[in-house]
Amino acid sequence: MTNNPTIILHWYSFSPFAQKVRWALNFKKAEYKLVEIPILEPRPERRPIDGGYRKTPILQIGNHTFCDSKAIFAELERRFPEPSFYPAGPQNEPTEAKVKSLARWLDSTFFMTVGSQVPVDVLDDAFLKDRQEFSGRPLEKQKLKFTAPYMRHTLKSEFELLQTIVAEGSENGKRWALGTDQLSLLDLHIAMNSWFISALIGSEWIQKEFPLLAGHLQKTLAAVNFDDADSRDKLVPEEAIEIAKKEKIELVEAKHDGSLPIELGESVAVIPTDTGVIPSTGKLVHSTTSETVIEHQDETHKSTVYIHFPVNGFVVIPLQNKL
Repeated sequence: MTNNPTIILHWYSFSPFAQKVRWALNFKKAEYKLVEIPILEPRPERRPIDGGYRKTPILQIGNHTFCDSKAIFAELERRFPEPSFYPAGPQNEPTEAKVKSLARWLDSTFFMTVGSQVPVDVLDDAFLKDRQEFSGRPLEKQKLKFTAPYMRHTLKSEFELLQTIVAEGSENGKRWALGTDQLSLLDLHIAMNSWFISALIGSEWIQKEFPLLAGHLQKTLAAVNFDDADSRDKLVPEEAIEIAKKEKIELVEAKHDGSLPIELGESVAVIPTDTGVIPSTGKLVHSTTSETVIEHQDETHKSTVYIHFPVNGFVVIPLQNKL
């Protein structure tokens, strides 16, 4: 049993979701190391850790892997309860449900609209092929280039609503987005989209069109020590695998609440329901309406890891399923 397991963020710096997780780690004042992964598949050195999971990032804690930022944030809140991702609101009201409901929008339709502004002329065929396989839909460079200017109209509409939400909640920037004196996870969700659109089309657009959001972004990046990535310890993938083998943490309170019609111990595939629909495989060892955990064994490296997924956004099916 490891009392102080190594925390490792597997990432690449241009991934907005990886950035958001790094900001969350910094906000929690967690000690962690970084593994730089390739932007494109294949990533064979990550498979012993993720069981086949395609998305970025993942967070490794000893021999446990947390996939999808929802699972990562839940684990960080459990391990590092202070400062909380969900501070009490201005009237001392709970905020977790509000943050999570707004995150559904910001991480899905809002983010996809931001992604429509990717400058396709700088993307090579290998990148487009990789992301086409990831998204499960054709990505034609000329069609993407043609639609981008028209999607800017939708983009502006989304940002107008977001700026209104932040203005009303923060008293026009005097406080954080929830009206609190302390940053919340909602601020990270908001800032991720502002950061990514600035990376795609330049910061001048958001500064001109949405100055309140531009100011919120700079305030958030300062609060989460955005510039500290270069000072973090770096590991190579093989070192992360060795840590998973050496730092063994037992699966605490493994249970089945009866909501999934698959018994513990059965081999399953866990598959995202939106993009990156590549299965992670292993033995089902925990199943509730909030979390799925599988045990994944890698014969080549003689390693065993426990891989955690949120239930929302994923489907769990028997591995022998023929669909």
